[in-house]
This record gives sequence, C-alpha cells and structure tokens, in this order.
Amino acid sequence: MEALTIRRLAASALLLGAGAGRAMAAYEDVGVGARVSGLGHAYTAVADDAYSVYYNPAGLATLDRPELATTYSKLLMGLSDGSNPSNSFIAYAHPLEGGRRGTFGAAWNYFTIGGLYRESQLLASYGRGLFARTSPNTYYLGGTLKYLNRTVGGTGEAGNGISNTGVATGTPDPVLQNASKGNLDADLGFLWRVRPRWSVGLMIQHLTAPNVGFVESDKLGRNIKLGGAYKTPFSTLTGDARLQSAPDGSTDKIIAVGAEKWLPTLLHGSFGVRGSLSTGSRDFRQMSIGLSYKISRMQFDYGFALPLGGLTGTSGSHRLGLTMRFGRAKQAEAAFSEAILENLRDLAAAGTPDFRYQLEDLALYKRTAIDEFLRQAKLDATAGRYSEAADKLGQALSLKPKDTRLQQSLERMTAVAQEFPVLKDFQTDASQAAIYEGSLDFVAGDAKAALRKLAYAGSLNPTDERIERLAKAVEAKTGVTREGPAAVEAGKAPTMGAEKVVGGTMALMEVALRERDFERVVKLADQVLELDPANALAYKRLGAAHYALKHNPEALKALRSAYKLETDSDSRKQIKNYIDALQSLIERGKREAAPAAKVPEPKQTGLTPVEIERLYETGVDYYAQGKLSEAAAAFRRIIESEPNNTSARRALDRVQSEIISGGDKK
Repeated sequence: MEALTIRRLAASALLLGAGAGRAMAAYEDVGVGARVSGLGHAYTAVADDAYSVYYNPAGLATLDRPELATTYSKLLMGLSDGSNPSNSFIAYAHPLEGGRRGTFGAAWNYFTIGGLYRESQLLASYGRGLFARTSPNTYYLGGTLKYLNRTVGGTGEAGNGISNTGVATGTPDPVLQNASKGNLDADLGFLWRVRPRWSVGLMIQHLTAPNVGFVESDKLGRNIKLGGAYKTPFSTLTGDARLQSAPDGSTDKIIAVGAEKWLPTLLHGSFGVRGSLSTGSRDFRQMSIGLSYKISRMQFDYGFALPLGGLTGTSGSHRLGLTMRFGRAKQAEAAFSEAILENLRDLAAAGTPDFRYQLEDLALYKRTAIDEFLRQAKLDATAGRYSEAADKLGQALSLKPKDTRLQQSLERMTAVAQEFPVLKDFQTDASQAAIYEGSLDFVAGDAKAALRKLAYAGSLNPTDERIERLAKAVEAKTGVTREGPAAVEAGKAPTMGAEKVVGGTMALMEVALRERDFERVVKLADQVLELDPANALAYKRLGAAHYALKHNPEALKALRSAYKLETDSDSRKQIKNYIDALQSLIERGKREAAPAAKVPEPKQTGLTPVEIERLYETGVDYYAQGKLSEAAAAFRRIIESEPNNTSARRALDRVQSEIISGGDKK
C-alpha cells in the first residue's frame, strides 16, 4: 500500500495547482523572477533585463551591457500535503558590441515538488533589432531554443511495483522507475516600441508543441501572451492578456495588470515598489507585491504572490532575486533628461520655499549629469571608443541644447564615429595611432593638426578609404582645406622609406605621451631621432618625458636641442621658458645636495608684499585662462623676489609639470 500511496502522490504532484487551486499541466508557467512576480508576470511588453530569456527573448535586443540574474522561489508555502514546490532560475545575457549586433542569452530553470516530480529547462536565446540600417530600432525579434526534461520517481519503492490488488510484485514499478522524458522546444517573441514610452509585446511559448509524455502522447499546448507597457525612467505600468493551455486541453484566459515605481536617492541607491492584480479562468485570482533595492550594478528583488480564490491554507509564494550588471549602461544614462522632466511635474507651488529648493536641486542635478556625461565622453574618446563618446555627448547636449560648443563637439565626434566607431590597436599600430591623434585634434578644434596626422595615417595605410573620408569631413566641418595652410604640412606626410617609419613612430609617441607612458615616449623619441636628428618635436617630447621621470639633466639637454631646431618664434619662446625653469630646478637641487656650502643671501628685487600678492593673483588668472607660460613667468618672478614663498614655488612646480608633460603641443 505504501508504494500505491507514492504512485498516487506522483499523480497528484502532476496536478498540483500553481495558482489559486488550479490543476497544473506539465511545464506550467509558474514564473521565474522576483521582480516579475511583483508585476503579476505582466512582463511581455517590459522585457528589459536578463529575464527576457524566459518572458520575451525580443527584449534581449534592448540590452547594452551584460547581466547575470538569479531567483529562488518557494511556491505556495504551508500546503497541508507537504508537497513543498519550489523553483530555481539563473540567466545570463551578453550583448554583442553594445547590443548593435544583438544579444545572446542562456538560462537554467528548475522546478520541483517534494523531490518526487522535477522539471528542468535549458534555454538559449537571441534577440536583435530589425531594420537597423534604414530606421531607428523600434522593432525587435527574438527566439529561444529549449531542452525540456521532466522526471517522476527517485524513491526506493520504485524498484518494487504494486499490482492492482495491492500485492508487491518484486519488479520495478513501470510508473516510478526511470520515468523521465526529454524533448526540444522553442519560443518566439516580438517587441515593438510604438513610441519612446509605449511598447507592445507578443510571446508564443511551446512553438513546436513538443511531446513530453512518459508513455502516452502528451503534447504541450501553445501559450500566447500579448502585453502593453508604459515606461518612464522611474515608473512602469504594464498589462498582459494570456491564453494558456489547460490540463484538460481547454484554454485558460488570464488578465494581469501591474505597476512599478522607483524612488532614487543621490547617496543610497534606488528603492523600488510594485504591485499587481490578476484574474482568469477556473476561479484564478491573485494579488502580488514586490520590493527592490538597487545600488551601483547590483539589484536585490523580493516578490510575494497570494491566491485570492480557490486555494486556501497557504501563506503564498515568496521569491528572492539578485541581478548583477557589468559595464556602463547607455539606456540608464539616457534617462537623465527624462528624469528631470518627470520630476518637474512634482514641483511645489511657484513662489514657495519648497519650489525654490526643488529648482536648486534640479539645477544641481542637471549640472552634475552634464559633467558626468562629459567626463565619460572624455574617457571613451581617449580609449578610442568614439561611438560611445558621441552617445555621451548627445546625452549632455539633450540637457543643454543651446550650448553651441557641445553641439560642435558632438558633430565632430559623430563624424569620427561614422568612420571609426572603435579604434582598438592605436597603442601598437602606427596608422591607428595617427588616426587616434588626428581624431582627438579634430574634436578639440585643431583642424590643421588633424589633417596633418590623418595624412600620416593615409600614407601608412593607403588602402583604408575611411581615412580619406574622415579627412574630407574635417575639411567640410572646419573650412580648413588641404589646399590651404594644411596642404603644405600634409604634403610633408611620409610616403616612403624612413620618412614613413618616422611618421608612424611619432604617432605612437603622441599616444604614449597622452597615456603618460613616459618610458615608452623616451624609447620612441630615440627611434625617431636616429632616423631624423633634426626633428624638433621629438626632442621636445623627449624632454617632457625625461622631466616626468625626474631625469632633469637629460630633459634639459633634450629641450636645448629642441630650441636650436625650432623655427617658430612662439615655440622658441616657450621652450626657452622651459629651459630656464629646468635650470633653476637643477641649480636648486645642487644647492640642497651640498648643505655644507655657504649659500649667499638671495638678491632682492624690491617687490613689496602687496606687489607679490597681486603678481600671484595674476599668475592664477593666467593659469585659469590656459596661459601656462605667462603663469610660470609670474610665479618665477615672485620666487626671485622671495625665495621662501612656498605657495609660489608649489604653483610654479605644478605649472611647469603641466607645460612639460603635454600642456603645450605646438
């Protein structure tokens, strides 16, 4: 009788309701995510994270950074039969080239009832935007291939079957022994961004209607979900209409609506709250709520669902989830401007103190956001990620649309990104190094230098047509043409032999200097000077590198060589200032190294304390304006008058460091 009881328990396990007392078919959609549970699983049109692998693979195409998500669920806790159903889920989504080539996803889903009945699924998904070449990505398509496996049994009684009369047969039970079935399945998803905040989703589960029966045929019926969602940066309204196959072959009809609100803080992350109501066939009624906490790239979720009809004696289903995101998000950054507009709707009455405080907070938030976008754009550009840098500049401009300088920078960065979205080998490839330096010069407004360096790049890699297209874009946007002043310099671009090697090495040297790899700068400068001993710029860069490495005598020697070879009068004047500064620094070091020597009193120049203070302020003003040579001269004059003035000496050291380490690149 004990084996017969287990046989009946196995049968009842297959019919256990996952909802409000409903019978359960194989692979019943009990859901997998804690956040999604709080929305009543109305997620077809939301699908904005790694759980899209399960709910709508088309949503994977909207991701732009990798995600890892996992949830553990205790379903219908407190059931009197002790069946203890539970679900475990883990998923990973990986966008290709920031999502531009779609996103792959993989997941494992495991459902068990008391260890007697088990269902597992291995899922592999891919989602991608449609019509990317002709229009913005507003349509997304995705698919999931699944391997299904279900098992009944796993007990000692499975090896000793019971006859219809209740007598042990001594042979394996045909139901409980090795009762396992596997098959392939597929899902198809579609997502349409009707407008920036409105979306519609369609999901078809069990597209192939696989047979999962142990002995007799038991094909899974197709489930169809149609959803709509309205999303702002900090809130979501969503609804799903679901047609699900019932155990008796009929179709269950379910309607679910949910809402979500995020409450961001500046210092302590973001808090999320959500809730939903669901109703449908066979007396199905359910409410659910959820909470989240998100900080940096981690998100913790809790979901609770409680049946409102049919099933009694349960404390509901509880889910805990963790999501980890890797890298920086473009979409989250794009929400800054929308977030400001959304918060404007909640302003206090005009003229009240609260209104003034809120406006001040929004202004500060806006400035902070712009500064952050510009900082990230600079990081992306200096790493050769021009497409991402253009995205950041676009976000900054959306917060300050009348800023002509931002507009110009965005236009120029976009022109570079159209030809070279990413430069990966600019640190080692001479042609890419020249493109890299020329692109940054172009964005910074130095068209002459940009064209000269692009000419170097073109001579090193004449088959790359993108270099010529970028050079033409520089001419078109700046008005500087290669037939004008730049033509003379561009004509000097290396075309063969040693000159080509010099050009490529110079480009790599500029990259190394920008990255403050001074040892490499010294090595590359020496290589240039072996082939071109009259290269004044190479001597200047060599002096800067030696100074940064605290090789002051070597730096002085290199700068003196640069001074002799330089033909431009302004550059000669600047190099002379560097030489004077280095000589003073070396002499001071010699005096400090010989403490026994009697140091004569410095000759006073007659500056009064008031004159020194005014001269110091003048030096600070010059520094703020970027006139480093003039600032250094002002601080140097103070030190000549008052050698013990530590403020002036520190200021001079800083200015000289910036000058020699690349503050001037003429």
